[in-house]
Amino acid sequence: MLPLALFLVVVKCLTAHEVVNGSVPQSADLSSVKKEATPVRYQDLREEAVQIREEAQQMRSEAYDTMSKVFQMKEEALKFREAAFEERMEVQSTIAETLSLLRGQATASTIYLQEIRSTVNAVSGRLNQVEEKVDSLGERLAALEGEMEVSVEKSNAVKELVKTNEDLIIKVQADVNTIGMITHHIKSRQELRMREVRLISLYKMTDQSTMHQGGGGGHGSDLAVDGQFVYSHWAPDTPVRTITHTLNTPNQKLWIDLGGLFRIHRVKIWNARHCGSGCRDRFVGTHVYAGERLLGVATSGEFIYDYKIAENDPTYARSVTLHQIRAVWLHVSEVQVWGTGPFSEDDKFA
Repeated sequence: MLPLALFLVVVKCLTAHEVVNGSVPQSADLSSVKKEATPVRYQDLREEAVQIREEAQQMRSEAYDTMSKVFQMKEEALKFREAAFEERMEVQSTIAETLSLLRGQATASTIYLQEIRSTVNAVSGRLNQVEEKVDSLGERLAALEGEMEVSVEKSNAVKELVKTNEDLIIKVQADVNTIGMITHHIKSRQELRMREVRLISLYKMTDQSTMHQGGGGGHGSDLAVDGQFVYSHWAPDTPVRTITHTLNTPNQKLWIDLGGLFRIHRVKIWNARHCGSGCRDRFVGTHVYAGERLLGVATSGEFIYDYKIAENDPTYARSVTLHQIRAVWLHVSEVQVWGTGPFSEDDKFA
């Protein structure tokens, strides 16, 4: 519609332009034209041409406006098209994400179903095992019922025997009670003896590093625990000879094996007296041990050495040792060890 209107406007403009400029068709006669071109006609044509020009300008302006609107509509259409394209892309992206999510959920569901299937199979297997065990237990219960019947029969027989031997059983129970009382009495006496501090070294096993051979010898370590400590003659041919005697070399020792684990309360040593103060001084430097514990060291020549252990400092030992570190004779008349016990390793009293 718009191109046709433009075409008509152009034709009118061309026609008016030809008339205004005095152009006529070539076939018209010059004389007739002059007759018709009166001033009035010329003025009308001029006004009509001006009007047509104004209409043409107005139509051109309208055409420009229409073209501007068309271009604006085209731009809006392009924008709508771009927006539609973007929305389409967003929809496609959303659909792709949804499909991916659904695919992941489907995969997870498949794995979960496989796990459920495996669990069901495992439970089914365990149920089969339980059924087998139940069957086995049923057989065992049947066997136990048979054994219980036999036991009931035996119990009845025992009851009959008990009734028959009731007097004998009463007598045995009385004997058991009597034996229990005797055992309790013996145990009490043993506990009392274990708590009693007594001489635990008398006639126990002994040994020493060396033995002096002077005067015919016979100065064994057993003389230290023979209970004779009043006299201290050393010669073997003397009836009252009671001392031990080693050689005069370093590191001489005398051991007393107590025969068990005892708590040591006191160690008392009678020094030899057969040669006056010279014999007493030979004991200086002797170390006295109860097991691995050092009880003391002789620092002066004495007739009697008495090593007491405090009540709040218990010492347990299986042996007592005298160790002379100097190069002199080690000789004593008697060694007395006082203590309680014997005890086991896990039965020590504080």
